[in-house]
Amino acid sequence: MSRHSASPIPTDRCLLGLPEELQVFILLELNPADILACKRVCHALTDVTERTTAVQYKLELALAGMVDGPARGIPVGRRLEKLRAYQASWRQNDIPLDIITLPYGCRCHLTDGVYVQDTIEEVTLIRPASAFSGITADSTHVSFRQHLPDPDFEVTGCAVDHTQDLLVLTQVLLGEIPQMCILSISQGGFHPMAAMPHYEGDSDLSIDVEPEEALQICGDLIVWSIATDTTEITVLNWKTDQVVWASGQWHGENPQYHLRCYFLDPTHLVVVENTILHVHEIDPNTPTPSAWHRASLCTLALPELAAGKGTHALDSAIGHPPIFPECPPLFAPDPGHTLLAVAFKTCADPLGYNTGIPCKHFLALVPVRVMLAHAARALQQKASAAKSEGEPDLYARPTATAPVPWEEWSADGARFLQLDNKHGFDVDAVGARGMLMPHKKGQPRTNEDIYLLDARPLAQPALALAPDAPVRLARCIEDPGFFVRPVRSTLPCRVARKEYVSRPPPDTLYMTGSPGIGQDGLLGMCLKLHPPQS
Repeated sequence: MSRHSASPIPTDRCLLGLPEELQVFILLELNPADILACKRVCHALTDVTERTTAVQYKLELALAGMVDGPARGIPVGRRLEKLRAYQASWRQNDIPLDIITLPYGCRCHLTDGVYVQDTIEEVTLIRPASAFSGITADSTHVSFRQHLPDPDFEVTGCAVDHTQDLLVLTQVLLGEIPQMCILSISQGGFHPMAAMPHYEGDSDLSIDVEPEEALQICGDLIVWSIATDTTEITVLNWKTDQVVWASGQWHGENPQYHLRCYFLDPTHLVVVENTILHVHEIDPNTPTPSAWHRASLCTLALPELAAGKGTHALDSAIGHPPIFPECPPLFAPDPGHTLLAVAFKTCADPLGYNTGIPCKHFLALVPVRVMLAHAARALQQKASAAKSEGEPDLYARPTATAPVPWEEWSADGARFLQLDNKHGFDVDAVGARGMLMPHKKGQPRTNEDIYLLDARPLAQPALALAPDAPVRLARCIEDPGFFVRPVRSTLPCRVARKEYVSRPPPDTLYMTGSPGIGQDGLLGMCLKLHPPQS
């Protein structure tokens, strides 16, 4: 029989022959990509999908990069309405921006979805209300200075974990010993489960290089990176006071050297060393207090630079979506889309002795799931090799793990963007969203555009960027003067732009710090002007 003469399948023997209730049940069991495929090939299924609120909500969650939240008593139709409003804010370039006003002289940090306001007497955690997902505003005062041996403790860094009632504050100052306080948000003092609630570093910091730090909590563990003319990375179990993993690197000859460490999940870290990503597996029950960051489980390289090119002005960020147990949202960012952002400039003179040479600025967005997938493959390969090679030599010196080129691993999903070199950029990342705040070199900040990126498999374009925009979304960058091979991106990315008024009217307020990413919008801060003297 010719293939052209085959009889059509009777509708009572396929999906369309089932009662609509069963069709809906089956659609709800499909992943979102399959639902989209059904809509593309079948008008009847398109009609069922568009008439069924539950299917629409599931599909809209995936298109928005969200997961359903634990809030109770809110019907699906209301959730869908709010979710579509969130999506419209991207299409219309109307991302909500929440700005709080701080007292004159107050210091404030943005971290884990809250403002941490530091005054002489206490710190205040301010949770802004979300625009769409149902998070309500709240503030909590935490008095802690009376518990410290040093009442002049200056908060330079902080991290918050609401699920554990945990607030971590640090003091990292030029020439002094780093300090960390592990506090209870609800009780105000030291956390009752902390084995050593006031933790100090081993030695004074350098007096020559202003320190920088990165701080992150993941369950029982805290990772703390401190960079001066050396970078020290410490992974501490705050419930046992045991150093689970530690590494360091001296880089006094290279002020552009960048080394930071972040959690991927409770048992994996990524160490960002310039444009190399070292993924490590850690075991809290088997501490490694003297690890070498280059002896990793797997190592992934960003695009290979052309001969003679070096990097400078590096920055990196990763933020897992915060959870507020006391205020469950309607929907929340999907933690499975969390990504690492790495920004850098490259030229033939990274130390900046010759300012007239060509220089370019780039941003890499790397999903956590991609790094974990390569770590799992590397672990399998090492297990297979161990079986064939016999017992390992416990006294052998660790060796650096050879990096996997961008072309081999980025096919699983990664994004590479070119940025305008006329600007510097503040970089932030939470979940699948990255934020770029451009500011022109040598000029005070006036009104600037914040660019909010959303990079994940089902991200759909939201904004056509102008040719002169400081962010460029080319799928392929072919630039033999800067890269050995063409740089291809495989991860969809959408962009929204928000004007950030950094100079409000005179005699009222002025902006401070850099904006950050909130639950479903942007966060910013402004300070009251000094009261006029009589």
